[in-house]
This record gives sequence, structure tokens and C-alpha cells, in this order.
Amino acid sequence: MDRKTTGNGAGQMREGVKIRHYIMDLIYRHPNERILIPGSNELAARFGVARSTVTLVLKSLTEQGYLEGRRGIGTFTKHQNLIPVGGKMPPLVGLLAGDGKYFYYPHQVWAVLAACGAELTRRGCNVRPLALAGTGTEALVDEISHQYLEALAMIDIGVEHLPLIRHLRERSSLRLAIQMSSGFDSAPEGVDVFGFDLRSAGVEVGRRLIAEGRRKLFFIFENPMSTELLEGIRSVPGTPEVIVFDWETPAVFPTIRSRLEQERPDAVYIHDAHYSTVRRMLDELNFDTDGDCRLIAEAHVLPGNYRGIVLELPFVELGRSLGGRVADLLSGVGAPAARRFPVGVRMAEPMTGEASCGRVGEFFPEHLSGGGAPELAQDMSRSNIADN
Repeated sequence: MDRKTTGNGAGQMREGVKIRHYIMDLIYRHPNERILIPGSNELAARFGVARSTVTLVLKSLTEQGYLEGRRGIGTFTKHQNLIPVGGKMPPLVGLLAGDGKYFYYPHQVWAVLAACGAELTRRGCNVRPLALAGTGTEALVDEISHQYLEALAMIDIGVEHLPLIRHLRERSSLRLAIQMSSGFDSAPEGVDVFGFDLRSAGVEVGRRLIAEGRRKLFFIFENPMSTELLEGIRSVPGTPEVIVFDWETPAVFPTIRSRLEQERPDAVYIHDAHYSTVRRMLDELNFDTDGDCRLIAEAHVLPGNYRGIVLELPFVELGRSLGGRVADLLSGVGAPAARRFPVGVRMAEPMTGEASCGRVGEFFPEHLSGGGAPELAQDMSRSNIADN
């Protein structure tokens, strides 16, 4: 199943959601006050929706306890027992992965999101993960602008998202910090940008393969993120012959299996979550992955019995730094910066004893004995105040 949805076709924010966000923002910004909201006709005209839509939204918010009507006066926001700091609510920061259309979050996205959100809440911000409905840059900018955020942490951003970043900078006052999964050097000037130094990791992988006398590497798969790793491997003089497989190729797994059987490479790189599928294929074809064929894979997908070259991407370190930088931006601290995080490259031997199925400590080591990262739960149960 594709990890991303395809949008709603109309490319517009769902009717009524803009009104809901407008009212919830009034409540958030004025937690201890009762604010008179505009009438139905004015709201319908302001947000370009039918009056019947306004009526349904107001009815829903009233039933949920966010609004109350006073006969002959109007409709008011209702006190919500929110806890302001110094007389006002903490800054509200959006967390956006890609263009907001993930159907589920793969590890490399969720690990950064979680660490970023945890750091932001630790620094006194409130966070709202964004799921967007619009298609096209204009619709997305409009939808984000109606989230009433003070800052936005953008995660898993590629070159295809750069027009969105440029439009946000031109048309909003949002503080932005981004994690580029590809196209790091293409990020607009003046924006804080974070990424992984996969090219240097590729150089180290190439050197290790040469030192081991490897002659042919199957690279499974090339995509915008793994391209930098591939470039690093190929940049090393004397590197093995590299056969590259593209995820978009039709019937790609039967093709891989056929070529594995025919060519018997002595090194195989397996990208991310495809490890288990390709490893099973190698086992069925009787590859000696403990010696004759060197495996290369990312640490977060590996079982305890893995032997081969491991790539350790510091998802948590990057996520925390991203969250910390957003908090600094809200405080007016520091100048925009670009930062690449080194990717660890090491040789792994099979683990003994208990299998590493839990892996929580890999994401939040300081909570190994405490069952995860408790900061992530901070007031997230109240997320209905930011319902989409």
C-alpha cells in the first residue's frame, strides 16, 4: 500500500474546516475570555461557504462545548480551562511531513517527527501534526495559512516541495525550519535546513567494499534519498561495478530475483523497509550473506542476526535539533543555518541472546527503562482543539 494518499481531487480545504480552525484559534488565543464570534452571514462571506455549512459547524462546536449562545446577543466562545503561561497560551507549532498526505508514517519520517515534537514540547511549545487535503501549491498555502500557527517544522522535504516553501515565505509570517530528505543544496537561502550526509557515508561504504575486494554491487533501490549514497559510492576510485534498480520499474522484484540468480553479486545494498523482502530472496537463492555476499542496510530495519555494513542515520538527533531550532526562531535567537548530520557506517555481527524486537531505546535512549518517551503524550489527548 502506498504510504501517501492522493488528495481529494478538488485541491481545496474541506468546507467548514476553515471556520472551525478560526473559532478554535479564538479560543486558544483567549483561553480565559468569552469572545463574541461573527454572525453566520459574515462567516459565510468571509470564508466563501454556504450559510448552511456555517450553521452545521457552529452547531457541532456548541454540542462539543466550545461555543454557547446568548439569546438576543449572539454566540460566544466558552471557557476551556486551558493553562496559559504568563497570560497567554504557548506558541503553536505545526509538524508537516512532505505535503501532508501520508497515509501512514514510515520509520524515517516518524522518528524525526516524534523527536522534533518532543523537543518542542520540552521547550514550552504546543504542537499540531498537519494532515492536509489540498492539491497544488496555492491550495496548500491557503490551507496552512488557516491553521493559525506561529511556526512550521517541515519534515521529509524534497525538491518537489520547494515551491511550497517559497510561497509560504512570501505569503505568511511563519517561522520555518525544514529537514530535506533530498536536494539539500537546493533549499532556499535564509531558511534553516537540516539533512543527512549520505554522500560521505557512501564514500565510506565504497572504501570498505574495495578493501574487501568486492567486484559487483546491486543497489536496491535508488530514489531521491538514496541517490546521494549512490553518488558517494561511485565517487571512490576503483569502486565495484554498480547495478542500480529503480523502485518505479514495473515488476521490479521478479527482475531483481532473475538478475541475482544470473549474476551473483558479491555486495547488495537494500534500501530501508525492503530489507526483509530482498533478504528472503537472497536466502532462497542460497547466497552466503555471512561472507561471499556483503550486505549493506540501514540500522532501523535490521534484525538481531544481521551481519554486514550498517548505516546509522541519526533520526532522533536531527529531530531534536530541528525542534530546538524552531523554538529558537520563536525566541528570535540565532541566524539561519544549514546543517548536515553525519551517518554512521560500521560492520555489524549477529547479536546473541534476546532478539532486538523492541528498539524503543534506539529512538529515546534515556527512556529505555521507562517505556518510551513520555513527553510525546503531553496534552496530545486534547488534540480535538485542533481538529481537522
